[in-house]
Amino acid sequence: MKKTIFTAQMAFVLLATPAFAGNDKNFTYLALGDSIPFGMNILLVLSPPTPTPSEFVGYPETVAAAEHLLISKKLANASCPGESSGSFLDVNTIQRDYGCNFPHPLPGGGSIPPFKQLVGLKVDYTGAQMDYAVAELASNKHIDMVTLSIGANDVFVCLSDPTCSLQSVLDPVNGTYKNNLTTILTNIRKYYTGKLVLLKYYSPDPSLDTLAMAVNAVMTQVGSAFDVRFADGFTAFKTASAMFGGDACQAGLLIRLPPGFPTPCDIHPSPAGRDLLAAIVEIALQQ
Repeated sequence: MKKTIFTAQMAFVLLATPAFAGNDKNFTYLALGDSIPFGMNILLVLSPPTPTPSEFVGYPETVAAAEHLLISKKLANASCPGESSGSFLDVNTIQRDYGCNFPHPLPGGGSIPPFKQLVGLKVDYTGAQMDYAVAELASNKHIDMVTLSIGANDVFVCLSDPTCSLQSVLDPVNGTYKNNLTTILTNIRKYYTGKLVLLKYYSPDPSLDTLAMAVNAVMTQVGSAFDVRFADGFTAFKTASAMFGGDACQAGLLIRLPPGFPTPCDIHPSPAGRDLLAAIVEIALQQ
């Protein structure tokens, strides 16, 4: 009973607290991954002037805000929109990403420059995210919390290819992604033994449920060998959108796009979706 009460209180704090972020050398929370932890909002990118990285708010900022109320928690959010598991390990890899180091395709056609060039990142590094993470974990012993969201862009890279099929998506997920995630977690655990949370992906559309579950299955299989905690974004979004047929867009969990776009919503979380992800990450951290 106490655990349930505490969880409800933390969810309230997460929803009611403004984002807090820090980026000094003594930060204690390292957030890693792709556009979900970064807080990608395509509307900011498409509307001039070019936004600054601080204008994007992801679930790590919300988690850090709640943690800061309890203990002094400072955040370094190293995530990069479009990052794939391959580019996470090596920016020069032949495994393309979906907009971090390579151009990002836009709904309806066209593309925008790589995010690192167009907007920049929330922390200062130019190489691979893995290299940055290893350097910080090896030198900064204040870090006591790490979250990771990686893998969805391995799927989206294939889906952006007209020749892509369901099987051609699942093959690299079960092969390349599995190997890359194993390498990523091995490198993290080489220098860090504290709390490590993997966020399982929600499905932005019911038609993508199978792919989201495939990525999450690999995440569960690999992560279980590295003493990680899982935050189940898939179940959280499905539960919150149950009255809307499991459609996260209709439930208000995704960013609503203006008229003229081929879909009513972007794939990224709205503030409500972001805070839901933050709540389940916080619950995983407290378990």
